[in-house]
Amino acid sequence: MSRSGQRADAIVMEWVVLVDLHDNPIGEMGKLEAHQKGALHRAISVFIFNQQGEMLLQRRAEHKYHSGGHWSNTCCSHPAPESRSRVLPTAGSGKK
Repeated sequence: MSRSGQRADAIVMEWVVLVDLHDNPIGEMGKLEAHQKGALHRAISVFIFNQQGEMLLQRRAEHKYHSGGHWSNTCCSHPAPESRSRVLPTAGSGKK
């Protein structure tokens, strides 16, 4: 058990924002279900280049259900639906 009393190996349900072709939010769905159904949803892709124009790549873990073992852009994620997201203050947060 973790200090919060939750099991460390518990599966966390991640949600994504479903959108129409114009990026208007139309609902929410579990991330796994959205990927399995091919539902259009918001995603974030990060591309990092060095001064020589080379892009930093990542190799996705073999066990990932989506593109496991494949090379991909630097980082990918999904913005959380507003109804499910929280911003927690941290010590020293803010711009420098």
